Amino acid sequence: MHKMTKSALLLGCFLLAACSTSQPVRNLAANQVNFTLNEEQVGNAILNGGLSKGWVMKKEQPGLIRGQLNVRQHQAVINIPYTAHDYSINYVSSINLDDNGKGAIHRSYNRWINGLNQAIQIELSRTSHQ
Repeated sequence: MHKMTKSALLLGCFLLAACSTSQPVRNLAANQVNFTLNEEQVGNAILNGGLSKGWVMKKEQPGLIRGQLNVRQHQAVINIPYTAHDYSINYVSSINLDDNGKGAIHRSYNRWINGLNQAIQIELSRTSHQ
């Protein structure tokens, strides 16, 4: 019986760990632009990719776009610095995404960033074929 209690307790701990919604914040640094495009074309592809995924995108200055995604009561804010050769997606802030101030955030944030990056890559490819 004692072994059974320990096993049940250990199993409970594993299940709790598996249910955790926090993951390390994912920044995507220096994503290569594998097409011959100018900086304006890359910026437009980033804007269009973000808009296609529901992000509010704003060109802050040449070479920098700020993105904001609002999903129900949750908000994520990112910066996307870019050149004609590469771009990065960097976490800025969030609301109701369990940001613990130590580099962990709700797993949905990373899923949104991955989706945004895929959309940007599609737009870059589309732009290169025009």
